[in-house]
Parts: sequence; C-alpha cells; structure tokens
Amino acid sequence: MKITDIEAIAVVFPPPAEHFWTAFRPIGRVSELVVRVHTDQGIYGVGEAHGSGMPFPGIYQQNSDGSLEASGASKIVVELLKPVLVGEDPLDNERLWEKMFQLNHHRGWASAGWGRPQIMTAIAGVDIALWDIKGKAAGMPVYKLLGGARNPVPCYVTGGYYQEGKSISDLTKECETYVDMGYGAIKLKIGGVGVDEDVARVKAVRDAVGPDISLMLDVNEGYDVPTAIRVAHLMEPMDIRWLEEPVHWYDNVAGLRQVADSTSIPIASGENAAHRWQARDLIMNGGISIMQFDCTRSSGITECLKVAGMCASENVRLAPHHDPQIHGHLVAGLQVGEIIETFPTAERDPIWAELFTERPEIVNGELILSDRPGWGIELDEDTLKRRGVWA
Repeated sequence: MKITDIEAIAVVFPPPAEHFWTAFRPIGRVSELVVRVHTDQGIYGVGEAHGSGMPFPGIYQQNSDGSLEASGASKIVVELLKPVLVGEDPLDNERLWEKMFQLNHHRGWASAGWGRPQIMTAIAGVDIALWDIKGKAAGMPVYKLLGGARNPVPCYVTGGYYQEGKSISDLTKECETYVDMGYGAIKLKIGGVGVDEDVARVKAVRDAVGPDISLMLDVNEGYDVPTAIRVAHLMEPMDIRWLEEPVHWYDNVAGLRQVADSTSIPIASGENAAHRWQARDLIMNGGISIMQFDCTRSSGITECLKVAGMCASENVRLAPHHDPQIHGHLVAGLQVGEIIETFPTAERDPIWAELFTERPEIVNGELILSDRPGWGIELDEDTLKRRGVWA
C-alpha cells in the first residue's frame, strides 16, 4: 500500500453568541484541522488536530476583507509533510513519524515562517489519519489495535465556565442538568474570580450534586504557587477528583511539584505538552497523578503511546484532553486510560455536533465506541463544504 495524496482542511465554526471564560481567556472561534490521507488501494484515513485563529498552532487566518485562508499547520501538511510522505507505506507509522519529526530540525521550515508548534500540530493530524488507515487495513477499530482494555469508557463533562451575569444558582442548576444527563463526573472552571468566591461556587455545586458525583477543578494556569497551595487546601474538604493546571505557565513543572506535595488532591496536567520529553518532565518532576496529553493538539497517536508507557511505569493515569472521538480509543485501548473529556452543547463544541455523520455515542455518561474499522467516524461532507477552508 502506498500514500498517493494528502488533503488538509481547516474547519472553522463561528464564535459562540455568549463568551465562555476560563481563568484568563474566552473561548472564541472553534476550529479543527481535518487531514485525509489517500492510498493506492482505495483506503483513506481521517485525522484531526486542534486549531485556532492564533499564529501558533493556527490552521487558518482571517483576511482584512473577512475571508478565511488556510495557514499554519494546514499549509504545513500539504507543503512540508505531503512531499516526503507520498509514495510511502502508510502502515509504517513509527518510521513516518520520525521522518516528519526530523523536519523540525530542517532549515526550510524557518524560512517559510512556520514554527515548531505548527509542525507538531500538522504531524498530529497526519499521524492520526495513518492510524485510521491501519485500523481499516486490519479490519479493526483502533481501540482493538491498541489493546482493547474496555468499551464503553467513562466520560466527564466540562462546564462551569464564567459567563456574564451567571450566578452561583445558575451554576448549580447547570451542574444538576449534567447529572440528569447521566454524567457521574463534572469539571468546573476556577481561577477567574477571587479565591473565596470560587470556593463558594465549588461548595454550592458539591452540595447540589451530592457526594457520589466526581468533581474536577480546572485552573487553566491561573494561580501562582502560593495561591494554588492555598486553594488546594480550601478545596480538599469538597472531595475533589483532581486539580488541573493550577500554576502559571512559567512554573509548570517545579512549581507544580510544590503544589502536588502540599495537597491530597491529585494534580492533573499535560494538555499543553507537545511531545514525550515535556510529558516526561511533568511525570518525573511535576508530581502529577493524571496525564492529559492531547495527541490531537500535538504529535498524534504514535507519540502518545510513548507517553502512555511512561504513565504506566510511574503509576500515572492517562486522561487525554478534548476530541473524544479520537481519545476515546486510547482510553478504551490501554489499561492506563482513565476517563474522557466531553462538552455538553453544540454551542461549546460544534465539532461534535456538526462534523460527523458517524461517530461514537455518549449514553449515561459513557462513550460507546463502534466496532467499525479505524476510528469508526464519517465526516459530514455538507459541513466540510460550508465550514471548510482547503490548504
């Protein structure tokens, strides 16, 4: 089997009507890099990677006239990766990953105005498509190729965003809705208001949903180390499943370790790790209990398996960030897999709502993967025509 062509499509959704705020920033436009790798045997693979309007790891740009143009990781797929992959065997994912990764050390990428984060995002999209081909060629879903540890897999819902005029009563009603939907685990955003107000928010939710619902807290790097330690101590009586990215970006290893050593709450991080070496530092030196490596943001499945191996040897659980249609296979396939992140509404996650005609289903807080070969997903061609920007 040989690779004959590679497509890159930036799928861009309009911004939500109402801002969803994390500690420091609002959720704006949602976008996804879709990669299709074609072969001479008629099998094609679908890959996905994150994108945004920002330069790194941006997959599109908005021109002065309001039109959208493919850029960044989208362009890298077709201009940098495709020329070195056409004619190769798509089943050789390990060798091809190394071939793509070596381009980070090539003088050509810098002169084209690309950055390493963009290259790593492009690699993710291609590598994930290669795993789809591998599953289809074997006649197996990817989670079975990875080991078939379990199916279905547990999900949590991310909510509790800061929104204009949203009261604590509104927050508790929101979380009660998630329980009614069948979720047994809810992640709340904190770090965007004063510590005392956040403690009150979390306590109100705990009282509303009861002791049997898992609560996770996501700070999105909103605190310095002393504040993170103080917040952790105040939150401990609320039986928190994990505290996520509690410290600022500049101290996210040694500082994270100080927080981990000071609290009984497990610490989660890793969604911003670009490769196994950054993941290694978090696992070995950051004191984390939950690794959230996002292979749809950077590097792909091939690299995530190396991260998962480190997790297994260090008693760290793997709970990947975002894109349940891909990461669900990792959690289902590997014993180290913990739980999958999902979002409750089309306004917050239009990708899940609009991009597929076939995808996994979420029933009573569990992701049910199909036994169709590969990822078991089919893209909605109408959505690609309406939302897609081809590189």
